[in-house]
Amino acid sequence: MNTTRRRILQTAAASGLAVLNAAPGKSQAQKKKRVLAILGDAYHCVAPLDAALVGRLRKDGWEAVTIMDYAVPFNDFSSFDLIIMSREAHEYVKYFRDRDVNPSKQRALWITPAQEQKFEDYVKAGGKLFLYHDGIGFYPKGGPVSRVAKAFFIRHPAIVNIEVKPTGKLPELTRGIEPFTVADEEYELEMDESQTSVFIESRSPQHGRFPQGWAHSYGKGKVAVFIPGHNTQTISHPMVQRVIQNVTAWLVG
Repeated sequence: MNTTRRRILQTAAASGLAVLNAAPGKSQAQKKKRVLAILGDAYHCVAPLDAALVGRLRKDGWEAVTIMDYAVPFNDFSSFDLIIMSREAHEYVKYFRDRDVNPSKQRALWITPAQEQKFEDYVKAGGKLFLYHDGIGFYPKGGPVSRVAKAFFIRHPAIVNIEVKPTGKLPELTRGIEPFTVADEEYELEMDESQTSVFIESRSPQHGRFPQGWAHSYGKGKVAVFIPGHNTQTISHPMVQRVIQNVTAWLVG
């Protein structure tokens, strides 16, 4: 058999094997989806947040990376199918140390402007970002987190009993949700609601009406914000858990 004919037969055999291996019904390894969760601060414990936000994804086979310190893989954002952040901007250790020396000094942040920009770059390029509870808290006005959230956190009044109910917008995010009452925070925000879709809101006799969840496209990606979750009682509420599940499905679906 000459060399040319041998190569032709070898090539044909290899092509045949490739076709067989690619045939429908042939089991192939599926690449695991990856989620990065940046959780916890001075007022919010990591454990219940991880259980509520990441636990179900782990059970569904996701590879989950939970960060409870400052070792955030900013340069690796593009390798994650979903990023969840439930951490406010303040870096409390430095703040409490410095305030006795200079009480008028502006509160230190745990994140630099260049690191914060990574979130906007990630979403613009097609990433999916879920900002839960204080994931929008105290980030700079006009900065990347406030821009992608389409909201700037001002403050929150005292915790009271709030009635939370769907607005009718983006019904896939409130599928299975009935009005419910929890003791939690209401965020005073600077936001233009015409630029996003507020899918769930709250009312209280003391403070009136507040957005509690909104979502929108941003660049090639998606962003969702959901507020109720200051304490473990709220985090573990069945309706809150269902909204978290709906939001995650909407972002990555």
